[in-house]
Formats: sequence, C-alpha cells, structure tokens
Amino acid sequence: MAALTANYEADEKRGEIVAYGVGTNKDIFKGALVVVEDTSGYAEAGSDATGKTFVGVAYERADNNPGTGGALTVRVRKTGSYVYNFSGSWGPGVVGKKVYLVDDNTVALAATTTNDVYCGDVVALAGSGKVRVRIDRAAG
Repeated sequence: MAALTANYEADEKRGEIVAYGVGTNKDIFKGALVVVEDTSGYAEAGSDATGKTFVGVAYERADNNPGTGGALTVRVRKTGSYVYNFSGSWGPGVVGKKVYLVDDNTVALAATTTNDVYCGDVVALAGSGKVRVRIDRAAG
C-alpha cells in the first residue's frame, strides 16, 4: 500500500465493544474473560493455554455448541474494570500488579500461571479472594 498523498476518511468506529466469531463447539458466558485462538482467530472462554490472546470481557452469552467456527459472534467489551476471582496469595500487595488468566472467571500473578496470558492490572481488592481488574491495556 502507498502512503497518503491526500486526506483520507478512515471510517472511525468506536472500539468499546467488538464482535468476534466464536470457535467450533465453544460456549462463552456473559461476563467471561475471552481469548482468541491465535491460529484460527476465533473467540473462546479464557484459559491459561498456549496460543491464546486475551481480547476482553463477554458482553453477552454466545453458545456455538454444536456449531462451526464463526457460525455466530460474541460481542466483547474492550475497556473498563471488572471483578474476578483471584488465585494465590490475596491481599493489598496485589494491587497494581499485572494479572494473567487461570480460566474465564479467575486471574493470578504470572508466577502461578503456566502460559501467562495477560488480561489486565489489579486496581482494587473487591472482597475476599476477589480483585477488580482493569482490562484496557491487555485487551488485544
């Protein structure tokens, strides 16, 4: 592609909510931490698995079971902060730390996860064993 030589209308679209095709036989619940599978690009419930990229929080449920990849979409929130379970030593020392996926409802520090799928930063404690996670920097 060539560099611009005149003004260009870039067709802005607000990016707070983005739709992703859902993977084959995948069920994503509203409020779930969501990843895309790096090879297919299809969304699925978050997990500490290799080849996954965090993309946000499910705005709605999307049950693509049975179904082929991309047969339906899930809308995903890309900004904001949300409360999730915390796995590991919970307390004031985790505030300000980066957290990584354990599953679609649980986060942990990098030292306790295998694949370190980054999903945000702890901004507050939110009750016993729960943290508020800001996802803006992590949502790809």
